[in-house]
Amino acid sequence: MRHDSSFRRRSSLTAAAVAALLTAGAGVAGVHVASAATAGCQVTYTVTSEWPGGFGASVGIQNLGDPVNGWRLTWSFPAGQTITQLWNGTHTQSGSQVTVTNASYNGAIPTGGSVAFGFNGSFTGSNPKPTSFALNGVTCTGGVASPTASPTASPTVTPSQTPSQTPSQSPSQSPSPSPSPSPSPSPTPSATPPDRPMINNNFPVTREGAYGTNRYTVFRPSNPSSVGRAMPVLVFGNGACAHTNGSEVVQALTFIAARGFVVVDTASVDGSPNGVNSGSPIPSLLTDAIGWAERENARSGSPLYQRLDLSRVATAGHSCGGLEALIAGQDQRVDGVVSLDSGLFADGSFGYSRSELSKLHTPVMFLDGGPSDIAYDNTRANYDLVRVPAVLAEQSQAGHTGFITGSQMTDGMTAVVQFLDMTLNGNATARSYILGSSGLAAKAQWTVRSKNF
Repeated sequence: MRHDSSFRRRSSLTAAAVAALLTAGAGVAGVHVASAATAGCQVTYTVTSEWPGGFGASVGIQNLGDPVNGWRLTWSFPAGQTITQLWNGTHTQSGSQVTVTNASYNGAIPTGGSVAFGFNGSFTGSNPKPTSFALNGVTCTGGVASPTASPTASPTVTPSQTPSQTPSQSPSQSPSPSPSPSPSPSPTPSATPPDRPMINNNFPVTREGAYGTNRYTVFRPSNPSSVGRAMPVLVFGNGACAHTNGSEVVQALTFIAARGFVVVDTASVDGSPNGVNSGSPIPSLLTDAIGWAERENARSGSPLYQRLDLSRVATAGHSCGGLEALIAGQDQRVDGVVSLDSGLFADGSFGYSRSELSKLHTPVMFLDGGPSDIAYDNTRANYDLVRVPAVLAEQSQAGHTGFITGSQMTDGMTAVVQFLDMTLNGNATARSYILGSSGLAAKAQWTVRSKNF
């Protein structure tokens, strides 16, 4: 903040006051330097995926100047692109001009610190990257601008007497100590840096019944504040469309929650009857689970109160639960879909035809367990049919349940976390793991295909 400390000479100063000023001024510097904040920033803009007429992007901001408490990033799209959905911030757009401001949980950027946000957008024709960004009104050049402080001289008073009263002391006695640098506020040690891959987290997990209903089991970090940022939400449908007993997925969903997600599973916590039949897909259970998360985020006294990032929501499911995830994924609140050993049937079994796949609007990941997986052909056919960005990841030995209860669980859930981190957060490391040749595709017994990224 710039402090204007210039003096204005007052015409009403008397000669006595001037003499007093001269006497008192013997130990006062005659020049005062106005303090000002240094500013500087660097922006990294990455197109993480692209499909006909649409794209995803990740934007990283590094603060090179003094600590910032509340940020605003502005830029202009060169070809009239439009943001359709943004996470880890809020945005406004007028024509090509875009303004993104911080979310409630990521407004502070210490010196040398970074924040990141991601978005999906649309374009017509070409999709060139913006070339200039400004942070809080300062153009980001990758360097630091130290504002030149304009010294403002104190009023010079020429006494009529011989200046015998001129102090003989060394000017070093003038109070001109170097200001101690203000320490840059560091994040709480437990806080998660915005660009840290979620797979690197390992929080203790609490498994509990959902507040107000026994239709859901919640898996969450035991101490939400230790996550250091608002948590994305994953709603999950169980294999066999099991809507009462979710014991089969406890290990897998605990793995995901430990990485910083809140997972809402469609079964009662103790397997007790909850009035919901099992055996057939009920996609509304997943969309209603999103509504439950919205209410918990707003409920005072909830451990999840204002801890959820409801701009980052995904659906996932195994086998029959994967059908639920694919249909619930059409909801506009959803930002990503994962289908494990599943896919809509060619004959429309369970009441949903493959034409439903054209209604997906987010990236989707299909995982199958190889030729021994009963859903192998169905998974591949669904991947071929979707028009959105999609990944097909296959582990040849996992079969139908290896990702949930078998020895492939860790690899399978790692793939799920990395895909969601790429899709929901725009994390570049996760993107490399999913789409790059040295990540998941390099692991033994895995093959990975992708399209429209």
